[in-house]
Amino acid sequence: MQFPARTQSRWQGFDRSRLPDPITYYATELAALCGHGRRATARCPFHDDRHPSLSVNLDTGAFRCWVPACGAHGRDVLAFHMARYGLPFAAAAKALGAWRTKT
Repeated sequence: MQFPARTQSRWQGFDRSRLPDPITYYATELAALCGHGRRATARCPFHDDRHPSLSVNLDTGAFRCWVPACGAHGRDVLAFHMARYGLPFAAAAKALGAWRTKT
């Protein structure tokens, strides 16, 4: 898929391969990550949660809260970081080390 030239230059610094490993990232971001294999659960940081309702795919980093009133979800650790800290794309990518600086 080709993007217009202005879009390509806008995100030129982003390097998805530099995103942190989902297991490592979620282990540090979520208290009491439970489970084994490719799925884990934790208390959702997006609402006052007393029981684990956040499901995390440890292969891809995808996440979903199963509480209907919350419904937080995303495809990877970048989406989680953006939602949790209220950051725009570029700022979250920089915070996670997935943004190459121009040399």
